[in-house]
Amino acid sequence: MLKLLGAVLLTAGAAAMGFSASAQLGRRVKSLRALLGALELAERELSFRLTPIPELLDELSRRSQSPACGFFGRCLDGLDRLGERSLGQLWEEALADWPMDLAEEDREALAELGQVLGRYDGEGQREAIALTRARLEGNLTAAEADRDGRGRLYQALGMAAGSFFVILLL
Repeated sequence: MLKLLGAVLLTAGAAAMGFSASAQLGRRVKSLRALLGALELAERELSFRLTPIPELLDELSRRSQSPACGFFGRCLDGLDRLGERSLGQLWEEALADWPMDLAEEDREALAELGQVLGRYDGEGQREAIALTRARLEGNLTAAEADRDGRGRLYQALGMAAGSFFVILLL
């Protein structure tokens, strides 16, 4: 009986690892979609209203989906230190602190955008947002393919490893 219980626990643990790895790929896709929606909103706000950065960050923190809303809220909270640090530095701190399950290339694209916001005219900021959106859309396409391919592979490997442990122990 104890052997059977051990086999079940090992199977469940291995399967959980596979499903957890697959879920992480899904969280990246969700994060990228939320960021793309927020950046589209930011681009429209800058194009049509020339919204000041504090108001823009407030709008993005309220209207974007999770986890992007938390990231923009974190940027907004950091604005009280704007004299001590630049907006780009505050942006990078929020990017490093807020958990969004992004790949390094996603973070680099967002970090580059943070260096432009608040420093140039509305058109320059809008173009930087459009460029970042284009890069993130390409990353999203790759992340979706990765999630669909490797996600299933991770799930299958988790189940296979669990089955292997059962056979080995019984």
